[in-house]
Amino acid sequence: MKLKKITSLVMLWSMIMMTYTGIVLYIAPHGRVAYWTNWELFGWSKDQFADIHTAFMALFIFTTVLHLYYNWKPLTSYMKNQIKEFIFFTKEMLAALSIVLLFLFGTLYTVVPFSTFLEFGEGMKESWVEKSEEPPYGHAEDSTLKDFSQKTGYELKQMLKVLSEHNITASESQTLEEIAVKQGKTPGYIFGLITSSLGDNRTENQITGLGRKSFEQIAKELKMDSEHFLKALESMGIKAEKKDKFKSTVEKQGFNAREVVDGFSNRSLNEK
Repeated sequence: MKLKKITSLVMLWSMIMMTYTGIVLYIAPHGRVAYWTNWELFGWSKDQFADIHTAFMALFIFTTVLHLYYNWKPLTSYMKNQIKEFIFFTKEMLAALSIVLLFLFGTLYTVVPFSTFLEFGEGMKESWVEKSEEPPYGHAEDSTLKDFSQKTGYELKQMLKVLSEHNITASESQTLEEIAVKQGKTPGYIFGLITSSLGDNRTENQITGLGRKSFEQIAKELKMDSEHFLKALESMGIKAEKKDKFKSTVEKQGFNAREVVDGFSNRSLNEK
């Protein structure tokens, strides 16, 4: 067996696996929904797809280094002119760099057609589940029943009573995910039992997906003019642009994203 051939074949299979897992992660639901519903595809969870993608990325990098070692002469020949002088910035190299930079900055600045590609992926992520399957807030499955009670407004004793009526033993220190796993169910199922018995007391203005939405999108859901929204935030000490991601920008400036948006939601309710 020749190591050179094995290296090339491992590279090929690594690329196939990275492509497969990359496509799945491109269309998979957002984490807040995937973890809430225990989303799987062909028996693998989103975390498993991510782990496999990362593992094969490392393998691909390793074999790429070996591939460069075994094919160094042919590679360097691409960077020589007709009289065999070494020139790094050949026409082919400049063309390759131009394509790479186009994809890099096209993606960063969401220029068409890159923005269309990203929006399509976003649409695919959202298409997996109905609105009713979304958690009341991000990573709600990691909250203990006590914390969940405080954040949603449901009384802790009532929640424990509902679970008990469905033969589910739980304590206030257990997370929704722990309770769900013990029952072979999803956190969304446990929440469904609570809402079906106690009613869905979430306010209409509660906004989910703070991590992926821009300030402009948040303002729209709050039924506020985006400029007015940004000025109101600036008066609080938060500086941002319309297209900036809400959660990351707010938290970088020392604020809690959920508390900020809930503050505006409550203000809108009081004005009504």
